[in-house]
Amino acid sequence: MTADGEQQAAAPQLEVAAPGKSGTALPMTLLSGFLGAGKTTLLQHILKSNHGLRIAVIVNDMAGVNIDAGLIRETHRLRKSNEKVIALQNGCICCNLRGDLLEELLDLWKLQQFDYVVIESSGITEPEQVAETFDARVSELLSASGDDGVAVEGVDEITLDTLKEIQENGGLERIARIDTTVTVVDAFSILGEFQTDELLSDRQNVEKKDERAVSDLMADQIEFADVILLNKIDMVDDYTKGRILTLLKQMNHRAKILESRFGKIDPREIVNTGLFNLEVAQTGYGWLQDLHAKTIKEINGEGNAAPLKLKSQNYTTQSFIYSNYRPFHPRRLYALVHDKFILQLEHPEDSESGDEEMGEDMEQGMTGEEDVDMDDAAMEDQFPVPPNEVLLANRRKDPLFSSLFRSKGEFFSATRPHRAGEWSQAGAMLSLTGGRPWFCTLPPEEYTTGDRHVDRLVQHDIAKGGEWGDRRQELVFIGENLNHQGLREVLDTCLLTDEEFHKWQQIMRNTELNDQAKYEALAEAFEDGFPDWPGDDEDEEHDHGHSHDHSGHNHHHGHRHSH
Repeated sequence: MTADGEQQAAAPQLEVAAPGKSGTALPMTLLSGFLGAGKTTLLQHILKSNHGLRIAVIVNDMAGVNIDAGLIRETHRLRKSNEKVIALQNGCICCNLRGDLLEELLDLWKLQQFDYVVIESSGITEPEQVAETFDARVSELLSASGDDGVAVEGVDEITLDTLKEIQENGGLERIARIDTTVTVVDAFSILGEFQTDELLSDRQNVEKKDERAVSDLMADQIEFADVILLNKIDMVDDYTKGRILTLLKQMNHRAKILESRFGKIDPREIVNTGLFNLEVAQTGYGWLQDLHAKTIKEINGEGNAAPLKLKSQNYTTQSFIYSNYRPFHPRRLYALVHDKFILQLEHPEDSESGDEEMGEDMEQGMTGEEDVDMDDAAMEDQFPVPPNEVLLANRRKDPLFSSLFRSKGEFFSATRPHRAGEWSQAGAMLSLTGGRPWFCTLPPEEYTTGDRHVDRLVQHDIAKGGEWGDRRQELVFIGENLNHQGLREVLDTCLLTDEEFHKWQQIMRNTELNDQAKYEALAEAFEDGFPDWPGDDEDEEHDHGHSHDHSGHNHHHGHRHSH
């Protein structure tokens, strides 16, 4: 499990006390980024540089670092992790805890020879999953391992001993804490990644069953980062670099952005920064902050927030918020997007049932259902899905969507008034899936947080919608030189007409119908060929489509359900 690449000489004295001696948790830097972005080059720079910091580095592939042991400075330590995954099988915990990582961190903490730890994530890791592992709530669950409430599967004896020792020393938060999340971005390839139809399984060294979209994962890594390292800037011209920088700033308003060639930066820029805060990271996405600013301005009587514009030379990257309290007609929504985006219409974890395969066949979403009804078939016949290469060409020449990098938010479907739809687009990929229940459909105690600020924002959304509560379209679009009016007009064509909306309201107001009867009447009145959303046929009081984009039962103003 261990590959030490340093000679154990006495480390020079630093002003910072060793965490083990001071009782302070080891500050960790979590390093993310696609294969080829430059993570390994950055690690090589850290391991060989004379920066006076005592840094331990945990990597996935020792061979990839390829550093002669004699070149590693005496103050550094290089370790390889062999993944051991501990699956926490309880409700909302949807990420795995790596037993190997815990063992390495405990060893480093006990050695009292290192002040900082840099952990290299694999190129396909969602950094939020790793960060959640170190959240105090997960630590509490970990302390209950072996109890009736939590099952820990596939744990070997060494890992069990590690868990016990961590608890005896005060828990995971006493051993290590995430200090900084860093995402390395390849300046040469990032814009192209937003135009690809590739899944992770299409890439080398990735399991063939991994059907996440490349553009989706890249967006996740950028939006969650405290620090974004734009690497390989020598491979693009100044104009392209300017485009990329404004895009990164729009996607993540809070991140510190560094530029580098060959990963050469001052390590102090990414260690011991104190930048990481899980709650801030999970509510700090650029699109989420734009929605938050819009609502605050509405509450303060200032009208809609102006889009954030980041200008550089002759182009503008900006966000545009589309908001409307009238429902979409599902058929017209599908007609709009089916030939411009590669659609993903169900959560990846739901494909485990075997009813559908994610991948090129499933991405368009309308095949593979064993109980396809006539609406589904009619939709497919009327709106045939072109091959991916045709879709990409359509998108490139579309005057409204060609310059769109990212869009995110919630949508309101006429046939599904009980739940918000989650809209998530990155590049050519568009996911339309079931999300949280609308707050207006729940008893107040289920969405009241006790935080006056958050509760005020939720109440504002419910009140603004009048009779129909917080049901609404609220989508943030991020792109270059976006045609706001054109986007608004084309989305407005998907809304119910006055006549249709009157019919919809009659059904919803019919006191002789229970909820299920209303849903059936709406499905009869408005053609809906989208697949059923997982969970609609279950009585789920706790988990309403929990997913890592945290727009499930979490409100965009920071309302999060308790883990």
